[in-house]
Amino acid sequence: MVENTLFVGKLKTWYKLYYAALEDRIMSLKDSEIIEKIAQLLENLPSDDFLQYRLTEDQINEWHQLRKDNILIAKTWRSHFHNQPDYFLDEAVDSKEISLHKRDLIVLMVKQYIARWELFQVAEEYVKSYHLQLQNLTNHLEVLPKPICQVWYKFFRDIFLKKYPFQSPYDLFAQTLIQEKNEAFSCSLSYYEVPIKKWRKATKQITNIFDNSNQDGTYPQLKPKEAEKLKKNLVWDKVGFSWLGLTLFVCQLKAPKDKLLKDKLIAYNQSLKEALSVAVTASRTVRSFAWKKGKIVYASGTGGTYPDP
Repeated sequence: MVENTLFVGKLKTWYKLYYAALEDRIMSLKDSEIIEKIAQLLENLPSDDFLQYRLTEDQINEWHQLRKDNILIAKTWRSHFHNQPDYFLDEAVDSKEISLHKRDLIVLMVKQYIARWELFQVAEEYVKSYHLQLQNLTNHLEVLPKPICQVWYKFFRDIFLKKYPFQSPYDLFAQTLIQEKNEAFSCSLSYYEVPIKKWRKATKQITNIFDNSNQDGTYPQLKPKEAEKLKKNLVWDKVGFSWLGLTLFVCQLKAPKDKLLKDKLIAYNQSLKEALSVAVTASRTVRSFAWKKGKIVYASGTGGTYPDP
């Protein structure tokens, strides 16, 4: 009788261990599937839909260059999660396909995407809740100060008139990649200036904000003059709504009371700072340019003006 009891006890323990291991295996497979989905998404951006447009030669070249870069980013993403070396990046440098700065930037971009993915797995539930709260706010806009209403109509109105569109952290994360990669190309479809000096100044300001972040990862409040300077350097009229921006904003509200979110936000800030630092270094040899009538035109010698193509 005692032996039977011991046997049953051991059997129950074995089953618990077996099913725990099976559950871990299922989760591992699920994580692997998501990692591969992200890689496949990256290597198929910018969207093929852009090729249906009547594009100029410069625009076609730009689309293909962005797609090539994203394929390398996807390969680097895979190699990280499979613990494989990224020799293909060194080979791309040796063959003059990419510069050494771009190689370093690709590695740091992947590091930043990993940190973003880990952040979004914690933050998405807060974004969903905040979206609902702001939907309710649309009925009370008339009581808000005018500056807040202006920000609302610039960034949020169209988004919060609709139902929250995501079913999971992956869906939200994927949308940030789609927005980021497609917008990198879509700026070529209309007149768009890329003032490199202003971009470098804005990037240095953002890096300084990260350096002076609070211990919970939230950003310090800028003085009015600093805020205006940042808006000027970012070319504020070109800045629109992004799900990444909204998510980081929500993290500012929630991180002080959620240790895991705080840790993920700090890690993301650091990864973004590192990527921006390399991007600033790489941009030192880049001239300001603009997309004009579907062609790239560089700023005149005196700067600030872009001749007709």
